[in-house]
Amino acid sequence: MLSLKLFRQFNKPLLPAPMIARFTGSAAAVKTGKNYASHWRTERIVSIALMGLFPASVLYSSPIVDTLLAGSISLHVYWGLEALVVDYLRVPVVGQLANKAGHAAISLLAIVTLAGFLQVIFVGDGLGNAIVTLWKL
Repeated sequence: MLSLKLFRQFNKPLLPAPMIARFTGSAAAVKTGKNYASHWRTERIVSIALMGLFPASVLYSSPIVDTLLAGSISLHVYWGLEALVVDYLRVPVVGQLANKAGHAAISLLAIVTLAGFLQVIFVGDGLGNAIVTLWKL
């Protein structure tokens, strides 16, 4: 009985959600109720998939594997740059225009990057062969 009371006591959050939001600056995340844990999990899955897709693309260069690698790299780069925009181009600090411009710039960069990868895959030798060629330099 005592251990159950201790478990309940230590299982409670230290600070309520609005208090945490005040310290982290993400009051909107608490109000919207979005599940960012699933987004984080998806980011980790893509990161882990990249570790297998790079060697697979080099060893077995095919349009399917190369397209998976191109999409994964583009997503990974987009999410990384989005984290920078969210952290450093906050609306209270730089204003709404700079924040929106940062998001638009990284979206455009991700689309252009994916288009370039697809160009290499379907018009050139393929992404895996391009990696091997760059490695030989």
